[in-house]
Amino acid sequence: MNYITRLCIPLHFISIISAQISGIVLDAYSAQPIEGVNITSVDLGTSTNADGEFQLNVNERSILQFSHIGYYTIELAAINEMVVILEEKVIDTEEIIVYAGLTDETLQRIASSVTVFTKRDITENGGEHFQFLTDYIPNFNWTGGTSRPRYFQIRGVGERSHYFGEGPPNFSVGFVLDDIDLSGLGMAGILHDIEQVEVFKGPQSSVYGPNTMAGLIMLRSTTPQDSFESNLTATYGSDNHYRLGLVSNVKIIRGLSLRVSGLKNYSDGFRENISKNTTNSNKRDELLLRTKLKYQPNEKLVLVGTVMIANLDNGYDAWAPDNNQDFTTYSNDQGQDSQKSTAFSLRANLVLSNRVTLTSITSFSETDLTHSYDGDWADDTYWYDNHDFDPEVEGWSYEFFDSNAKNRTSLTQELRASIGSFIIGGYYKHLKEQDNASGYLFSGLVTEGTGVYDFNVLAGYAQYAYYFSSVLRLIGNFRYETNEIIYNGTYLGYDAALPPVEFDLEHGMLGFKGALQYQDDQFTSYYLSFAQGYKSGGVNQQPFLGKKNRPFKPEYIQNMELGFKRMMDNYSDRLTVFIGNRRDQQVSVSSQQVSGDPNSFYYFTSNAGSGRLGGLEWDHDHVITSNVRLTASLGYLDTKVEEFSYQMDSTTIGIGGNRAAAMAPKLTGSFGFDWRDKSGLFARTDLTYKDNYYFSDSHNQISNSYFLINLSFGKTIDAATITFWARNIFDKRYAIRGFYFGLIPPDYPDELWLSYGDPRQIGLTFDYKL
Repeated sequence: MNYITRLCIPLHFISIISAQISGIVLDAYSAQPIEGVNITSVDLGTSTNADGEFQLNVNERSILQFSHIGYYTIELAAINEMVVILEEKVIDTEEIIVYAGLTDETLQRIASSVTVFTKRDITENGGEHFQFLTDYIPNFNWTGGTSRPRYFQIRGVGERSHYFGEGPPNFSVGFVLDDIDLSGLGMAGILHDIEQVEVFKGPQSSVYGPNTMAGLIMLRSTTPQDSFESNLTATYGSDNHYRLGLVSNVKIIRGLSLRVSGLKNYSDGFRENISKNTTNSNKRDELLLRTKLKYQPNEKLVLVGTVMIANLDNGYDAWAPDNNQDFTTYSNDQGQDSQKSTAFSLRANLVLSNRVTLTSITSFSETDLTHSYDGDWADDTYWYDNHDFDPEVEGWSYEFFDSNAKNRTSLTQELRASIGSFIIGGYYKHLKEQDNASGYLFSGLVTEGTGVYDFNVLAGYAQYAYYFSSVLRLIGNFRYETNEIIYNGTYLGYDAALPPVEFDLEHGMLGFKGALQYQDDQFTSYYLSFAQGYKSGGVNQQPFLGKKNRPFKPEYIQNMELGFKRMMDNYSDRLTVFIGNRRDQQVSVSSQQVSGDPNSFYYFTSNAGSGRLGGLEWDHDHVITSNVRLTASLGYLDTKVEEFSYQMDSTTIGIGGNRAAAMAPKLTGSFGFDWRDKSGLFARTDLTYKDNYYFSDSHNQISNSYFLINLSFGKTIDAATITFWARNIFDKRYAIRGFYFGLIPPDYPDELWLSYGDPRQIGLTFDYKL
């Protein structure tokens, strides 16, 4: 008996000092649980489950090490019910964290087709604007007609313009910058101090709502860190190009860090205007200022606030009535394509317990947007010298000008609760856009037009992940949204005001996604998903449209994907095969109402019935040696728009469709070669390809396919890097926008008019990091 007593005493003592420690590990930015975190103490170890939770038998106050790829390793003293916060870090391996979803996941595990550009990728591919990344994204396209890309297409789905009369500010491709919704305002996609760019292909409506029926572009700037950092970048190049950027990161007090960045970018715009005797009528004059603050007073609360000002005071002079490829223009009225956005966002994460986390995301933005252009593209001298158009003989001057100014304000509030593997949330948005157009509008029947769109959006969503086993899981989410659109439009003619247009619409829409994912091993995963996305309906504000063409219905897309991902130490492959069906497809059509008047276009949106799409996307990255890296991407796309009809004028019915979608090249691809030496020398060249495609739903004119080749090389010496770069080194001419209408007097035959992408540009960039 005494022996048993003596044995029990030390066992009881050991059980006291070696207790079972439990806790949860969360991401510092999103406050979401992190799965697979390695936790070690001497010879003992474990890892977190899908809910970020762990248990380990160790002595209290023992030192535990927490490590996970993509995060900084930390050591903490063990206490029961620990809440551990891990900070992300930038890494050069393929273990990339994707942040745009409801939970943070690695690129390998996310059940979506996603192209991710890290800070290194952004630097290697130009690092100036999102425009210079677009050619590396499979099945991705953008429309010219603006000074910077503003309207995008993913898998053949997306808008090409948003002129006065084309309906409300609804977009198929979402554009989000630091939790700020800038859909349709992609000009603000300046990449200065951007940490990561994520492009989701396929419907994302169950997470982000109506602006993501085709996909999502997410830009995330660098989060403030506790350490001091200061960067300088300076560029000088052809076309009178200069660029100066600064970044400063400081720790103010414990738990409070500040990051400030600014950029000035300028170039003449590659045009020589004969009429105005100038070379900067198509200028890019861009300014970006951003302040970002992070406050983390303890392990349970994280606040990240962003204030941004983007002022793009760009000119617009991209068309010529002789369709020349020399970038010569003849316009006598100065065009403008400017955007000034002031925006704010605040993300707050609060950990209530090991299983419960609350997230609040608030954003506000105001944007002033102006797009104006010389509607006839030339002056009287050009028309007289080349086409014998004499204003004194004709009795009128061939002179047209169009201007459209928009003011958009947007307020959003999202509240989200994460309870283990279950997420539930609510979303509210109020958007108001005032659209003012002036000039010789609609053949002179209208001199001024004003339209006001008032949006109210209310949505609820939920997501749940169920694990059948450690290698097989099912993820499901849905979103139900109601939105109300109120439109009021007034129009002024030369003689009197025209009848106003007033409409009030309300829609209820459902988006969902289910994905079954199988993790074959630590390097390989497969997924099968089915999703439904939606895009809100709306009101066309054209005063001369009939009642039949005034409203249009929401559009839905149902999409199925089969994906394969393999991520090894030295290479990665990501392959997605997809099919999709579009129901009540929205198409943007336009028609010239009066021969000889290049401004007499009616723009409106109509439902086309149905459409389909299918194809594949492949991304490859291969580190051949420690010095050599190869990258490649390939997109194949097959689309079909069913036949539809629309009113071209008072007597003519137009027929469209029964062909591929507009702006949907069948093949897109890229190939890159990167070499880096231990001495600091480096070089990179890449080739991109884009197949031909239809310019518009309103005509059957097709672009030419083209290759572009870019080159850069340089040297890093300590904290300084010098890079020589050249874009489009063979100076190819490639069309980025095509219109088909009658312009040339006296007979005004319909012709294809083209606007071209940037020619060859070379430059030198100096970067310095403290």
